[in-house]
Amino acid sequence: MHARGKEKVWVVFTDKPSGYFDPAEYFDPHSLQRRVRQGLPVFDEADLPVSVDYIRRVEEIAGRVEKVSRWLNAVTVYAGRKEQQALHRLPFVASIEPVLRVPAFSLKAYRQEVPWSGDEEVMAELQLALLDGDVFDSLGMDGRGVRIAVFDAGFPEVDKHSLFAHIREEGRIVATHDFVKGTDYVFSGNFHGTMVLSCIAGKNEEMTLGLATGAEFILARTEQWGEPFSEEENWVCAMEWADRYGADIISSSLGYTFHRYFTDQMNGRVAMVSRAASLAARKGILVVNAMGNAGASRWEILGAPADADSILSVGGVDPFTGRHIAFSSFGPSADGRLKPNVCAPARAAVAGRRKVKTAYGTSFSTPLVTGFAACVMQMHPEWNNMELLHAMERSGHLYPYYDYAHGYGIPQASYFTKKKEVEGELFTISADGENLVVKIRGMPPDSAEKIPAYLYYHIARPGGLLKKYAVIEVSDSIPLVISAQRLNPDDILRVYYRGQTRSLPAKITDL
Repeated sequence: MHARGKEKVWVVFTDKPSGYFDPAEYFDPHSLQRRVRQGLPVFDEADLPVSVDYIRRVEEIAGRVEKVSRWLNAVTVYAGRKEQQALHRLPFVASIEPVLRVPAFSLKAYRQEVPWSGDEEVMAELQLALLDGDVFDSLGMDGRGVRIAVFDAGFPEVDKHSLFAHIREEGRIVATHDFVKGTDYVFSGNFHGTMVLSCIAGKNEEMTLGLATGAEFILARTEQWGEPFSEEENWVCAMEWADRYGADIISSSLGYTFHRYFTDQMNGRVAMVSRAASLAARKGILVVNAMGNAGASRWEILGAPADADSILSVGGVDPFTGRHIAFSSFGPSADGRLKPNVCAPARAAVAGRRKVKTAYGTSFSTPLVTGFAACVMQMHPEWNNMELLHAMERSGHLYPYYDYAHGYGIPQASYFTKKKEVEGELFTISADGENLVVKIRGMPPDSAEKIPAYLYYHIARPGGLLKKYAVIEVSDSIPLVISAQRLNPDDILRVYYRGQTRSLPAKITDL
């Protein structure tokens, strides 16, 4: 609540009275080019300005409007009960909703930095190797020509740090805005944003931390460090601003969970940020968002806007095992959609104030995937954002296996060149009495893979919703035996092991 007994609310309008709008005056040319390239209208109703008459009437009742959202056709304003009742009576007001003030998960302790160990160069090499980053490097793919917007709590020292000198020297920071203070200066605030940006494009003479070192950047400060709560309105307004200035990809290591939300509301349709993310996807932008760091907490599942439809939600894995890292939030969305879509290392080498540091969080999985996506976009500029999203899913090292901890796995750059073929049949599934038995054919040598050999399996209901999934470290030739009594006739068993997947009806009589 506001100090005077008022709370900040969204005032959502019913319509947009027609008026003059020239997209060439409003949008950056890069934004218009993105829409034309993807066969989209250069503008739609959501892009039209909010009625100035409606805004004036709201201000006559409740005072100064704080933020204006074209996409949501809404404004934010502080209003007490009487003002809200008066606003409700206006014929052009569709609804009044609270501006949710919730902890942003990126600012929690999961972004922990550890002291300098001297192993950061090894970590930097590993985080890119797990994505097959050398494939992009050999092809000269570095995200050049792709414009990436990054939303965070500030970007201090990006204007000075050696890891970003190549970006500054080539003038590739094309727009900045601080939605907390209402200025264009973003090189202050919390260092979290600087660490995130380094996982997309950081490099110096000693090491490279991200894959999109040649991309252009739009930087938005949407969160305020030191405040116990962050307001979603900044994120929504930053989304529209990024679209206006031509973002091809939006990378957000932010999210919103408990306090005014419940887990069953993580369906992509309740939170304003989730609705805005879905609108961005419809406008041809690939939105990449962190799943969150609640996996080991009571909340446990993803936060908004990772629950949004048509966006790429990223989970976290331990880079030394490739398996889910304990704090990474789980899917699916409340309405049963697969989340995360993909995963990446949530322990990463990132920019420190003086030296490169190691930090933890899906905050860093997300920019690693963002840089990967920028390289794919550079390779395939003819793809629209949804074609890119689905290709990213198919590139996951576990695909077509999936689960609610890993999604389709870690994206692999080799998928977009010469696909890796696994020779021979590595495992079989057979019936043994009343059981299904998975048998490994020849145990791998200890150092055969970048990550240890694990067997992944799930049991899916018709329609794809998972009833069970698990990961087993393979130590003998029969790592999995499933009793047929645990399976329904229509269940699907899917098993992944070292690049091979088998899917089959779970009924023993079908084998």
